[in-house]
Amino acid sequence: MTLYTPLDSDLCQIRRLILQPAANFDDPLYSHLDIVSLESNPDFEALSYVWGSTTPAKTINLGDRLVAIGPNLDNALRNIRLLAAPRILWVDALCINQDDLDERASQVALMRRVYSDATTVLIWLGPEAEGSEQAMRSVERFDKAYWQTYDFQAQFMEILFRPWFTRIWTVQEFVMAKHSVVDGRMKNPLFGCGNVWVEWLPFITAWAHFSDDRNIIEDKYKRAYRDAVVETFRLEWIRTANTRPVGTEQTSLEGVITGLRSAFGENFLQDLPYCTVLEIAEDINLDPVVWRARYTVMRHFQYDSVGAKAFWRRMELMKRVPITYHGFLMHSRGSIHIRKEFLSLETVLKGTMNLRSTDPRDKIYGILGLLSEEARAAIPIDYHKQPEWTFVPTMTYIIQHEPEGLALLGLLWRTRHFKTPLPSWVPDFTISADFNDEHNPVFLRGSCANHDWEWPEDVRATVSSDRTTLCAHMAYFGRVTHIVSFIDGDRDYYISRFKEIETLLTVQAPRSEPLWRTLIGIRNTDHKLIVTYPRTFEVLMGRTPEQDGEAQKMFQDAILPIVRRRKFFVTDKGFAGVATPMIRDGDTIAIIAGMGRVTVLRDTDFKELETERRLDEGKESKRITGFAYVGCHDRDGFEFLAKERMGDLGRHSCIASDLEQCHII
Repeated sequence: MTLYTPLDSDLCQIRRLILQPAANFDDPLYSHLDIVSLESNPDFEALSYVWGSTTPAKTINLGDRLVAIGPNLDNALRNIRLLAAPRILWVDALCINQDDLDERASQVALMRRVYSDATTVLIWLGPEAEGSEQAMRSVERFDKAYWQTYDFQAQFMEILFRPWFTRIWTVQEFVMAKHSVVDGRMKNPLFGCGNVWVEWLPFITAWAHFSDDRNIIEDKYKRAYRDAVVETFRLEWIRTANTRPVGTEQTSLEGVITGLRSAFGENFLQDLPYCTVLEIAEDINLDPVVWRARYTVMRHFQYDSVGAKAFWRRMELMKRVPITYHGFLMHSRGSIHIRKEFLSLETVLKGTMNLRSTDPRDKIYGILGLLSEEARAAIPIDYHKQPEWTFVPTMTYIIQHEPEGLALLGLLWRTRHFKTPLPSWVPDFTISADFNDEHNPVFLRGSCANHDWEWPEDVRATVSSDRTTLCAHMAYFGRVTHIVSFIDGDRDYYISRFKEIETLLTVQAPRSEPLWRTLIGIRNTDHKLIVTYPRTFEVLMGRTPEQDGEAQKMFQDAILPIVRRRKFFVTDKGFAGVATPMIRDGDTIAIIAGMGRVTVLRDTDFKELETERRLDEGKESKRITGFAYVGCHDRDGFEFLAKERMGDLGRHSCIASDLEQCHII
């Protein structure tokens, strides 16, 4: 006999898990399932959790069957099980027949109702760990004074490392939880860690304080680091340097400068008994024993001390969970429950780009419950088909209903091939990326296209009826005539390539912006960089003496992340820039109306197209092959456009032509 009785999707049926009580935490789990219709307003609580690892395998008695479950679910059920009465729950792993793809699809379509109809949504973050109970108790007490301490920062940081904060499904489960107020307090949903459960609003508020006070960990780390390095310059310490333990790292001038800059800041020479980097280099040669011991101290306090580990752990968290994520959750919940407005698909995709799912299809399916009925209808749920099958209807809906969302193409550019051939204007929605990380390797920042322009209505892109072709308007930077490739290499290799490019620009693009600016890709408004980097680039190129290691920092932090494995190009219109590696001679560089990034396009031969996808003769057809940064030789034009909210692009920008129409397949 099958474990699952079929559900009637027409009646909006779901299964409930009836979890039997137990006196002891370690008692076996006993439960059974029943079937109810959501139309009858049944009572149940919904569990929001992460499946996690399946090992070591645990079991639950489900009716007369022993069913395997993961350790995280096992722990959650034991923590929420009551002492004397059954607890009625909805738990996706047990209430959905995961082996039935059709049932899975129909239940996913109901997920929004499941979590909005549940009396309470129980958000299980995981078992108790060191410091977690103290942090959660402070949230329970709404203890703002404690939230401003180093201990809270360290404790709450570890809570945010729990996988619940990185999974796609948890957004819908939190946002759609019923808005209920009891005695002036918002009781739903609840966050649980170990045996402590707190209301959602205090938890989000504490999270906001954690984000706002993020310098607490950094300041303590830097103070301890600086004090430790200062100590190594005292005469008593220097006299005993030969008795101190040393590490295995070589004492390089470059490493020393990096360490001193980390300890004292950019103007580190002001705090040291040296006037130039050259003097430090000479001292390293004169007193290698002292500097070896000093360098060991620097390395320890930079990476291995308790404070350093907390600091780098915090840096890791910022990549894993964006510091604004709590704001996105709060805004989304307010839109749904207070303003009674569904979220736009573009907004949700941007807000969840860093999140992950076990099944790549769920990167789309997991957010549908936050969208309007029209959007949900446009993106059918089908687990029989490959993930990329959902990409075309998703992008088509965005272009047709949320034209500003076309910018997503530049953020989620495909870096892999799919079994299903896709139009080049359709991105990979399974990519995990941080929308705020402008140097993310998935894309290149658009520089002069970074302005928040409002494109005229009559130039917005449209999609053909068969959803194969994007009809767009573009402003052209010209065709690529020269390319210089960057591969892996040391600093000297890159400097030789930069000199080659400078010679090329002198002949082919004499009016282009300075090379240092193109390589770094900074905005015109970044005045601090504009003031400091020209001289630093001259130092890097060997034309000005180096004083404090600033050229190496510029190369390592600003230039290398942009150009490594990229290609520098020049167009027949005299524009220069850096592009993704697929660019070739003859490619077109352009801005697509509605996008914020410069696009690399390639002409398509009609003979290459399938018969049903061919366009009328005479219409130019292109494919998107990558993205680029373009340095403008007439930046005033772009500043004018930013002020005038586009205006007449052909007349006012550095692109001396009107917008042109193009078909992209």
